[in-house]
Amino acid sequence: MKEVTLLFLTIFAVLQSFAQNPDPELFKTWNLYKMEFDFGGPLYIEDIDPPIHPTLTIFEDLSFEGYGACNSFSGNFLYDEILDKLRPYNYSDTTEDCETEFHDDFELYYFEYFSLNQAHFYGIEISSSDNLQHLYFGQGQLGYWLDFIAGEPLSIKDNNSEKFKLYPNPASDQLFIKSEDAQIIKTIVYSVSGKRIMDIVPANESINIAVLAKGMYFLEITTSEGKSVEKFIKK
Repeated sequence: MKEVTLLFLTIFAVLQSFAQNPDPELFKTWNLYKMEFDFGGPLYIEDIDPPIHPTLTIFEDLSFEGYGACNSFSGNFLYDEILDKLRPYNYSDTTEDCETEFHDDFELYYFEYFSLNQAHFYGIEISSSDNLQHLYFGQGQLGYWLDFIAGEPLSIKDNNSEKFKLYPNPASDQLFIKSEDAQIIKTIVYSVSGKRIMDIVPANESINIAVLAKGMYFLEITTSEGKSVEKFIKK
């Protein structure tokens, strides 16, 4: 019995030697800059119209609070010293309807990061692209994560010219694709988690999305020149 107890204490001591404390840089107010997905391009907060200013504030006791589009949320984190991850618990939020349906859809995705009792990875760094401090927070198994900026977010995204324009966006039935001299061969609709929903050959550069549930999707467009991924909202 003494040998078993000694072995347990030895293992515990070894694990503790690898344990880390939460990065003290966590404890501040973060402004959401974009949502990243394993499949498709990012959703930049500055592209949302009417504009919103989502935040996350983490306190030294690991309680947190934040704001989405028109609702607030709060809770606590449990810190996993072995994995260096944060697990939300004791979550609550307000439930007012926002002025626009897309703001409601956004909050559905944003609040899920904090309402699900799952361990989330985090990382803090000064980005070489903008020299700003970023907090990356997400659930790797689900394939998406959040990118926050300390201080007021700036318009720092890459403003490359777009080959395609989707309209109307949001759309309810028909989604039209405007292209610059590119012949569309086929399109594939994916959910935000990367699930393949349907394959479509566009007719007159439009696709029927009436059967889709409300929410955000990615559209992979294949042409003779290659592929492009655009995001759209089904309302």
